[in-house]
Amino acid sequence: MGFEKVYITKQGALLAAKTLQGKKIEFDHAEVGSGNLTGNAVDKTSLTTKVLECPIERVEITGDTQACVSFIFKNTDAKAAFNFREIGLFAIDPDTKAKVLYAYANAGTTAEYINNSITEKIEKHININVIVDNATNITITLDENEIYITEKEFQERLREALTVAGKTYGVRRKIKDNTNPAWERIGDSVGLIAKATHDGSPVQNDFDDLYPWSDIRTYNYNTETKKITAYIDEPGFQFDGSNGEVLTKIPEFWFKREVKGDYEYIYIADYAKAGFKHSKEFSVGRYTISVGEDTKAHSYSGTIPEVNKNIAAFRTLATGVGDEFCQLDTRYFILQMLYLVEYANYNSQSMLGNGYTSMEESTSDVSLLEENGVNRFVVRKEGGNNFEVGQLISIGTAHANNSIAANRTITKIADFDNGSVTGKEITFDGEPVDLVKTNVIWSPAQKHGGCDDLGMKSGCLSNTHHAVIYRGIENIFGNVYQFVDGLNIKDYIAYVCDDPTQYASDKFVAPYKAVGYTNLKTSNIYPSKLGYDENYPEIALPTEANGSTGTGICDAYWSSEGQRIARVGGSVDLGANAGLFFWHLNAASSHSYWNIGARLLKYQ
Repeated sequence: MGFEKVYITKQGALLAAKTLQGKKIEFDHAEVGSGNLTGNAVDKTSLTTKVLECPIERVEITGDTQACVSFIFKNTDAKAAFNFREIGLFAIDPDTKAKVLYAYANAGTTAEYINNSITEKIEKHININVIVDNATNITITLDENEIYITEKEFQERLREALTVAGKTYGVRRKIKDNTNPAWERIGDSVGLIAKATHDGSPVQNDFDDLYPWSDIRTYNYNTETKKITAYIDEPGFQFDGSNGEVLTKIPEFWFKREVKGDYEYIYIADYAKAGFKHSKEFSVGRYTISVGEDTKAHSYSGTIPEVNKNIAAFRTLATGVGDEFCQLDTRYFILQMLYLVEYANYNSQSMLGNGYTSMEESTSDVSLLEENGVNRFVVRKEGGNNFEVGQLISIGTAHANNSIAANRTITKIADFDNGSVTGKEITFDGEPVDLVKTNVIWSPAQKHGGCDDLGMKSGCLSNTHHAVIYRGIENIFGNVYQFVDGLNIKDYIAYVCDDPTQYASDKFVAPYKAVGYTNLKTSNIYPSKLGYDENYPEIALPTEANGSTGTGICDAYWSSEGQRIARVGGSVDLGANAGLFFWHLNAASSHSYWNIGARLLKYQ
């Protein structure tokens, strides 16, 4: 395929002549199209069949009489597949301000077929050299060595360069008889410091400037056009969903997890390296799934997590967002490795903050008063200390029952004493309610957005009853459990699938494949060692239990025999059991509950 001739149009020639008067040609945009050429190219004023409009990426002066005009187009920007047959370069008339087709090229029968499939991404970097010959004649040539550079070719060249300049960050931990949650930094990680804020104040984190951590970014995504509308800190970006879903991009990188001798090693490289696996770019919801009035799954700030659905129902919600979406899957292990190499410590609550994990109220925290038409709940002082202004509460006949009030916001907490009853008065918004002394106040899942003010910082704004965030993923643990798809458990053996279109619960045949070790069979314990299979090195599930809330892996583990599904993180009522390495492999696929949710994942 090629564009053998590029023509200055008659309109373009008239515009070029104005440069003799000292007027400036401003190139506005480029267009690509699929139409055939009829008539003379110099007479063209527009493309025959326009497919895409592309902004000018760069205009570079390359000589006294030459400039290079560059633009890019991606196949995923097109609404349908097309034949790449036309190129048009548009410039602005300095007198009329009209956009003029300055130059035109048509590939004719040698046009290239461009598939718009998101599974086969194509990116073309096009450079057009504009030559001014004695200011009287302008011609445009296309450099065959530069015009067609695909994303794949670009990445291959980049990786060649990174082979020399790339970095490998690593940690290692002694395996046998080791209950210390800390890892030792190795490779290019030696001497690096990583801290997370616990009060919003600045802290030192050397990884902020190191790839891939530096390129993890939250952005807005339009699910209709399948385009990014703005990155965080760019004009137009919104947390509330008004500019699209709020997702966080995890860029591609290469990793290696291995067990050698007495040590387990984890490496992350910013370039392709022998023996390393490639983690492709993917994105996760900054927040867990909420469901809007349109009954669709969303990732927005200010919403309440969707709960009380089983894994299959969340799978349907997630895939309903678009064919590039699923719910959180085994890429969760990738997030764990990114965290471990960065913080070098299993104790994620200690490193990042406690999060929404210690909001469990005693079932004896009942109303101390029987009263009607009130917006308060008087509870014993000890119970009142478990609540904070701004959090959500529910009221019912028992814990986890919200028949009297659901998802109300606390507006005030004060000491209460009427002469016969002392306690804490919790005031909440919404319609007044009627209470009896057996009613229970409790904490449901909390609203999304508690870490919006942190932007891309990790940590929390307060380390008591507050959301926690890791690299743009809010409540990566705590608040609600999250299902992990593509991971089924049968009699303590994990079966994994890497094709989101084939995810199904209770399936243990192809495309699901068994991992080569048996998970820990003891339940409600604290692991100290994770399994390793060289064929699935990233799949790291507990195999040994000698830990506690502060030793070993620091997070709890539940399991049972039979056919099970996986969920992670813990919820508002799990306390010190929760964390980035908490696994619940104890429930059937039909299970749902008030504290179980899910998270969107965009995998292509």
